[in-house]
Amino acid sequence: MDSLKRSFFIKNLSKLLIPMLIPVLILGTLAITLIHLYLKEKINQENLNLLNQIQMNVEMIFDELNSINLTIAASAKEFLDLQNMLEKKWLDPEDFVKLASLKNTIDSPAIAHPYIDSIYIYIENDKQRFLTSTTGGVVDLRHFDDVSWYKGIDKFKSADTVWTQKRTVIRKLVDFPDQKIDVISLYRSFTLANGNMGYIILNVNTDYVKDNLNSLYKMSGQNILVMDKSNQVLFVNHPVHLTSFEKKEMISSSNEINTLKIGNDPSAVFKLDSKKYGWVFFSTIPRSSLYKLPYQLSMVTLILLLSSVIVGGIIAYFLTKRNFAEIDSIFNILNNAEKGEPLPHLPSVVTDVHSLIIHKILTNFMEQSYMKVLLSERKYKMQALELSVHQSQLNPHFLYNTLETINWKVISLTKRPNEINQMIDHLGNILRYSLTAKDSLVVLKDEIKHTKSYVEIQKIRHKDQFAFYWECDEGVENYYVVKLFLQPLIENSLQHGLPGLGRTLSIKAKIRVFPSHLYVAVIDNGKGIGKARLEEIRSKLKSNYTANDHIGLYNTHKRLQLTYGDNYGLAIRSKLDWGTSISIHIPIK
Repeated sequence: MDSLKRSFFIKNLSKLLIPMLIPVLILGTLAITLIHLYLKEKINQENLNLLNQIQMNVEMIFDELNSINLTIAASAKEFLDLQNMLEKKWLDPEDFVKLASLKNTIDSPAIAHPYIDSIYIYIENDKQRFLTSTTGGVVDLRHFDDVSWYKGIDKFKSADTVWTQKRTVIRKLVDFPDQKIDVISLYRSFTLANGNMGYIILNVNTDYVKDNLNSLYKMSGQNILVMDKSNQVLFVNHPVHLTSFEKKEMISSSNEINTLKIGNDPSAVFKLDSKKYGWVFFSTIPRSSLYKLPYQLSMVTLILLLSSVIVGGIIAYFLTKRNFAEIDSIFNILNNAEKGEPLPHLPSVVTDVHSLIIHKILTNFMEQSYMKVLLSERKYKMQALELSVHQSQLNPHFLYNTLETINWKVISLTKRPNEINQMIDHLGNILRYSLTAKDSLVVLKDEIKHTKSYVEIQKIRHKDQFAFYWECDEGVENYYVVKLFLQPLIENSLQHGLPGLGRTLSIKAKIRVFPSHLYVAVIDNGKGIGKARLEEIRSKLKSNYTANDHIGLYNTHKRLQLTYGDNYGLAIRSKLDWGTSISIHIPIK
């Protein structure tokens, strides 16, 4: 009883809890998944868009170099004159006029754009002179503060037409400390008509670019880096230390979005290549900062989900506990009634379903129990009376004499034996077998003989509508079996398998001998039984169902169980439009 109560409690709790939790779990999981998918995709796209904007802004700064280069290409003669001026010891008045025009080419963009620190034009000459936007014009390299750019020409001039170099320019000021300016120098080489090489050096103040990068909206901990193909960091909005391995890993990746470990923190790295200058733009953001919003929303959703589960579980628990207490009181009333112990008083007022059930139980239980006893007693009396009536009415001698009289009467009318005489002979054998045998167990040989008489009667009745086959092992005739167990199985095949079949019905009776039991099966290829009907028949066989007919499947099943035990009986297998098989295992004693 305790296990039954515990099972009821768990089952009732599950019925209340599961329907409530399933939608909560589905919606919660779906919400978390959508948050992660949508917001992550949106965040990733926003960062790629930001990187595109930064690329456009930075490249626009250095595009001024292209304008100057076009001016040089359009003013080829003037720049040939510049080469001559750079090599002269003293300039003529006419040279100063030309020089002012050329210097205006580099002074205008340097003055117009605050991010340009200076612009140099250098054409190869023996005196190492060049044109600069920071002084009055032509300057001797040996008397100029910034000389590191010249080394950049010697280092990279044979590699590319355009290249970059990160430098620090030191300018000496009178009465003030030296001024250090970090610049990115963009070099562009060009060739004059006479074959000499020239170079434009555009020096961009990195502080301006850094301020420009910082003015854009960024996430906490986000760094913007611009690197060249030699893994040199050109621009960065915040100082960041990257190892050579980390730089190489960032450059070598072919994906736009990667997850790399920078320092000790895993970071999302967004990458954008610039084919114009051979640079690579990067945005690095710690994953904890990048996906902070999806994580927070997921945690809130998870907390709400867990809260719903806990609250729902508590409510379901108390509802189940209350219902269980009510059911438990009903169980106690039933137990007391069965044991004959005093029952509680009837509830004076019916206030709920529980009190109504108790009221009904107390008023009807004893009456129903008494009526059940009366019905059982009446049932047994009726069965005994019915058996007595049948026994008194079925006088074997009377039946035999009557059948014999009918037999001779038929012969006298037809003047010769015919099918009616055969049917009467077979029927007499069946009556003799069923009414004269006193024991419930008979030799299988007699059971087979009686069954053959039954089959012959059915063959005369149904003509050529069915065929019957026997398949028996040797030596089966001497085993004892329950009387009249084969006929109902064959009758079932004819009754349910033949009508409306549209072909010849084949029935096989198979009897096999095994060391511990006999195996008996009746198999037909009739109409078969549907799944629902088959389950209904099997269920009735397992229950206390009582068939209307005296000898039928259910009656045979019960007689087998009464004789051999509950583990024995009929086993039915069937498939609609294929046929039916009814098998029996009979223990050998």
